[in-house]
Amino acid sequence: MEREKNILDISLRITKDMIDFPGDKATEIDRTKNIKHDGYNLSSVNMSLHAGTHIDAPSHFVENGKNIDEIAPGKFIGKVQIIKINDQKEITRKELLNINIKCNKVLFKTRNSTLYKKDFFDENYVYLTYKGAEYLLEKGIQLIGIDYLNIERPNSHDFSVHKILLKNEVVIIESLNLSDVENGIYNLLAIPLKFKNCEASPIRALIYK
Repeated sequence: MEREKNILDISLRITKDMIDFPGDKATEIDRTKNIKHDGYNLSSVNMSLHAGTHIDAPSHFVENGKNIDEIAPGKFIGKVQIIKINDQKEITRKELLNINIKCNKVLFKTRNSTLYKKDFFDENYVYLTYKGAEYLLEKGIQLIGIDYLNIERPNSHDFSVHKILLKNEVVIIESLNLSDVENGIYNLLAIPLKFKNCEASPIRALIYK
């Protein structure tokens, strides 16, 4: 995690050898021109829109749901609460009932952030349960982030957590790096690229006091 004064960069670095979600296209970054031979550097990227730190828009799982370019920018900016989850496997309704949620944007810090040290997708990650997602909707949450590649339980076939959140226009940030972040209230800046008719976008996610 990069730190500049009071600004924390909670994004993953995009590289050729980064961990991709199983089945997603591997990230390719190529230098097509270079200063020595061409007088300038020029690079191209071929990657999934879900690679690295990214936002899922409703159209990811909701037919006729909003695409990433149709979401108001204010959804990605504002006060956010970092919530540390204890070492259990799931983020449950029971766990959340014991937390004083003060913002309509929440980012969950779990043991997941240590999994980025591995060179493979580890299915032993902490995820949000359906009942936990229901509770967050009841609390009026508009943005939810988690510190691994998937907010859903491993090997889910119904994608119930994505669906209940996205159909209620709650956007999801996945693959955050919260390893050095303390609990508390921060300002969030997590703007997606304006891809037309697309269901997701990589972001550079920043928090600051």
